[in-house]
Amino acid sequence: MAAVKLEQYLASVLDSTNVDTNEVRLKPGNKAFNLFRVYLENHNTGIHRYQTSNPTILYEAEGMAKTKINGQNLTLKAGNLLFLQEKCGYEVEKQGKNDLLVKLEFSSKVNCADFLGEKTTLNSREQKVAEQLVQILKTKRLLSLRCSQMSRPSQLMKKVIDEYLNHNLFTRSIIAAELRILVITAIRNQDLETAPANQHKFAQTALERYIDANYTDITLNETAEHFGLNPNYFSSLVKQKTGKSFVEHVDERRMQEARNLLARPDISVKEIIARVGYNGKSFFYKKFNEYYHETPVQMRAELFRQANINLK
Repeated sequence: MAAVKLEQYLASVLDSTNVDTNEVRLKPGNKAFNLFRVYLENHNTGIHRYQTSNPTILYEAEGMAKTKINGQNLTLKAGNLLFLQEKCGYEVEKQGKNDLLVKLEFSSKVNCADFLGEKTTLNSREQKVAEQLVQILKTKRLLSLRCSQMSRPSQLMKKVIDEYLNHNLFTRSIIAAELRILVITAIRNQDLETAPANQHKFAQTALERYIDANYTDITLNETAEHFGLNPNYFSSLVKQKTGKSFVEHVDERRMQEARNLLARPDISVKEIIARVGYNGKSFFYKKFNEYYHETPVQMRAELFRQANINLK
């Protein structure tokens, strides 16, 4: 392995496999190694569906992977890592020829916070971070490390896999140490995607006020940042607390404004589309019809009739 890049070795494994299983197991260099098993996502057809029985790490070594985890779409790019708890359902779409997704399936109920060290060795701030990780994994059942391919956490994961594949002394101890540094480094470099402790500040009224002020060019990421929340967590929180998705809230506000503007004869439909934040006429008409069950032209005619406006 020393003379071959890890990515090249993993690609060669997939190229040489002739089985139609969704994943290909990589055997450890030391047969006695029992901390976790390593699998490589196969490039066969169809959507691959899984249910974790133990904590699992997904690592995108090369390319990109489109996944759905607990019903939530999530794209993994090269260098990204995901910590999944047990009983976590996820799907992986068929990967491209150059995509490499690696899975580490632990043999026991480890927690991401375990890699931070004994609680007694942590100061008060570090203990709060550890407690936060435990809470996130308990509620969301996943933890996303948005590392780049060249970041230190990503490089450490490659070392973990390389150590697993080779037969060296103290392999388990080395891997445990590298995983610990990986998690700590990700947190210190702010690569960690978490739900911050100030989530209690979120309220539906505050969301509605923010959308009301920014609906013309609003984005999920910017709104999540405004509330101090991770975008994926924020999206789930909005749905949980309001019963509607973030997009549905934005569309609702845009539709209300579109209706108000349609009542004004001095503004064209083309102008209205731009004002409420849509890029194309066909998409705006589709959304409008879904919301009001009639076209903007039909609604404008009725609004003019009610207001006794006659443009003829």
